[in-house]
Amino acid sequence: MLSTGIKSKSLVLTSPKKALEIRERIIPPPSPGCINIEVLRAGVCGTDVHLWKGDQPLPGPVVLGHEGLGRVIELGAGVKTDHASNPIAVGDVIYWNPIRPCNACYHCTISQDFTACENGTFWSLAENNTVWASYTQVATLLPNNSFYKVDPTVPYEAYIALGCALPTMLQAVDHLGQIPGGSNVVVQGAGPVGLAAIMLAKLAGAAHIICIDGNPVRLKQARSFGATALVDFCEEGLQTVNARKIHINNIAGSKGVSLVIECSGNASAFEEGIQLLARSGTYLLVGTWAGSSKVQLSPFDVVQKALKIIGSTYCSPWCYYRAAQLVQANYQRFPLASCVSKTYSLESAQQALEDVAAGKVVKAVINPQA
Repeated sequence: MLSTGIKSKSLVLTSPKKALEIRERIIPPPSPGCINIEVLRAGVCGTDVHLWKGDQPLPGPVVLGHEGLGRVIELGAGVKTDHASNPIAVGDVIYWNPIRPCNACYHCTISQDFTACENGTFWSLAENNTVWASYTQVATLLPNNSFYKVDPTVPYEAYIALGCALPTMLQAVDHLGQIPGGSNVVVQGAGPVGLAAIMLAKLAGAAHIICIDGNPVRLKQARSFGATALVDFCEEGLQTVNARKIHINNIAGSKGVSLVIECSGNASAFEEGIQLLARSGTYLLVGTWAGSSKVQLSPFDVVQKALKIIGSTYCSPWCYYRAAQLVQANYQRFPLASCVSKTYSLESAQQALEDVAAGKVVKAVINPQA
């Protein structure tokens, strides 16, 4: 179908702590280099919840959603391939990167830290004629919105299950270098980012993958992804940092824990993660993006134990391509689709945010066409 003249509903966050609003707009034809897509699935990320709660400032009313799977409905002039040079046509299913780096600044061309791009665009402002966010029925991807054609025979839920979490974790592991085979890994948090970390640790051949969380449903999912041991911090006998440290060291054995991956988004996890590391261990921080809490850290402990601390912010376009390839190769090995606990319509998306905030779901997904 052609999008021109078609009405599309979008979900708008007007200000923090306000209920989402549904707004309609007329879809213009795509400009040269752009494409219009019918959004098939939109993942609800923890970042969306943080924005709704006001943990990060907004530039004004925005259309939410940065995890999306869509079907091409119209190609602008000059668009013949996706951003991996694969031929693209109306009807193809694509997975896209919401950040639009400029490819003309220091961060894009030298440091290749695309999330730090000085001219990049993440926000999809509600006042614009086009929307590239995913909480919408029809999105328009602009020339710098990298998109990649995916195998339509793979369940949509398998792609969207780890939404931006898998691309984010791929970049984090790239910053790390690798997850060493045979290593003992602790993953703090069993949400989508934690599940992505467990999946990559499993694929890397980690000996022990120990997951810490307090949500039994998420811990069960962590086990299905390859966690070899589960630590429920709500369980009697495991409710203190010291008790968990002793328990985890008993599992890890004499080598101890060489890598801790923070995926919880909680500042308090930082102090615990540092304590869990054996000498020469590495702490990979991924989840603590939104917020401003401070914790105590002894530089003497870091030096005396020769620890490494690595932070990683979001991801680059290549991570989306690599994530799609990983899903296509492993969706039958890992229960990706089963992560989607519940699918919501645009009209019930407010409930989706509240369910994610309350920890009632492993992954919430919106079907804008429902």
